[in-house]
Amino acid sequence: MPYITKGLLKDFYLPDYEDGSTVNLLASVIRSRGGKTPHRNLRGVNMRRLCEARNVIYLVVDGLGVAQLERFLNMGKGKQFFSKHPWRPISSVFPATTAAAVTTFATGASPAEHAVLSWYLNLHDLGVVTMILPAITRTGSPLARDEFDLDAYLDLPSYVDTAKCRRGLISYGDIPLTRYSKTGTSWTNRMSAQTLLGLERQIVTFVKKRGTKVAYAYWPEYDSNCHEHGVTHKKTDRHLRQIDESLARLVRKLQGTDTQLFVLADHGLIDAPVEHRIDLGAVPGFYGCLATITSGDARSVSCFVRPGRVNDFKKLVNGKLGEACICVPGETLLAMRAFGPGKPHKALANRVGDYFLMAKPGYAFTATLPGWEPRFHVAYHGGMSAEEVLVPLYSVPC
Repeated sequence: MPYITKGLLKDFYLPDYEDGSTVNLLASVIRSRGGKTPHRNLRGVNMRRLCEARNVIYLVVDGLGVAQLERFLNMGKGKQFFSKHPWRPISSVFPATTAAAVTTFATGASPAEHAVLSWYLNLHDLGVVTMILPAITRTGSPLARDEFDLDAYLDLPSYVDTAKCRRGLISYGDIPLTRYSKTGTSWTNRMSAQTLLGLERQIVTFVKKRGTKVAYAYWPEYDSNCHEHGVTHKKTDRHLRQIDESLARLVRKLQGTDTQLFVLADHGLIDAPVEHRIDLGAVPGFYGCLATITSGDARSVSCFVRPGRVNDFKKLVNGKLGEACICVPGETLLAMRAFGPGKPHKALANRVGDYFLMAKPGYAFTATLPGWEPRFHVAYHGGMSAEEVLVPLYSVPC
């Protein structure tokens, strides 16, 4: 994974888009199913075996970074699946956050190509900052009326759609049928599960269908536990143990089905102590410098600055937030191709803020709206630390 040795982002990390990221894994999967993608295959993947497999499943455990997995294994845990099978680190995407990463998993496109960059996304041409995955605004109202064509508006390129086989989306709760999940890839089957056991059953049901297949399976509850309790909390560890047991059961159930199972994550998380959680709404003068409320995530905050207040903004950030973050021009991130390879989406440049606040180790931000109470998590993601960018990849033939 590229380590940045100079410049504003010195000591941060970029994803290894060359041949070592989730973008590259998706390229390998897509090509194995007869599809087309401009991206390179993931190094080390046995493409012959992958192409010969009747079924390919990539199961994403939201939030399980390499550092968290290593801690879990070093405690002697994970004996059912995590310590039983070999794994290797690969990199996620930037920003290392769910919205950007799962859109890559669903389409095979890099964040530069799909331009879904963060949980809070500025849709400048609609005049709104959204929570894009649930398709609502920052204040909780629907993004648009039902007749609004979100699929056409987002215009997500999907290389997964070129796969010449049955395509399955297997996810938690109502996720497979949400407005956002209906954009981009046209899934042949959409299947839902409320429990880990239900997720196992849906995957097994899918692989028993006729013909060659590919499925994207997703489990979000580990990430939820990390956010609420922290990455080292006993409740978080308990749920990871349940996932370990579930994956072991799944492997047993898939034996003899000619399935290539990949297990990986979208990002890792880090804890932020109470004294390092900063509400930007409480920083005097900060909102007055902005053209709209911030977008991005807790550890990479995207700021759209009023042209006449740029100097004030820089002075304020350096003076009041300098210990917590690095202020990086959005154009710098675009120039270094931090959002990945491929043809940039037509909306990319307008969704990248004028400046990004890249959180330093242990820090996280929120941006409380006027009239609302501040809300903080315990663990966060979205930044450029190794803990957030590096994710484990298991490859298990069944």
